[in-house]
Amino acid sequence: MRHLTRSFEIGALRRGKQVEQFLGGFEHEGRQALRWVALGSDREGITIHLSEVEDVGTTAYSAIDSFPPVDPEDNTWGKVIATKSTPEEALDLAESELGALPDRWVNQGVVCSEYHDYKMATQDDPRNP
Repeated sequence: MRHLTRSFEIGALRRGKQVEQFLGGFEHEGRQALRWVALGSDREGITIHLSEVEDVGTTAYSAIDSFPPVDPEDNTWGKVIATKSTPEEALDLAESELGALPDRWVNQGVVCSEYHDYKMATQDDPRNP
């Protein structure tokens, strides 16, 4: 089972682990780009990061976390959206403000597999370059 239940999402964040969600593709200045959100614990609470990167992947190369950022001034962790005091608050904010879906969260690193599935599904779609 790739996707986490709410209790596993909260448990992972409380243990200091990161959870992520692939949010899909979009066009940026005529180029294909990708977006994903990551939640992770730090001393302040649970920080929400939004990453937007160029879609330079292929069906054989899906390391989305190593793709170049759309904005060269962004760091590799993406933009900090907010820090919340509890996992529940962070998950709720990501879902309400960033469009994350409650049943699509994955453990850290699995977002690359989510992107791979997306790439496989869209590679033959004539609407996608």
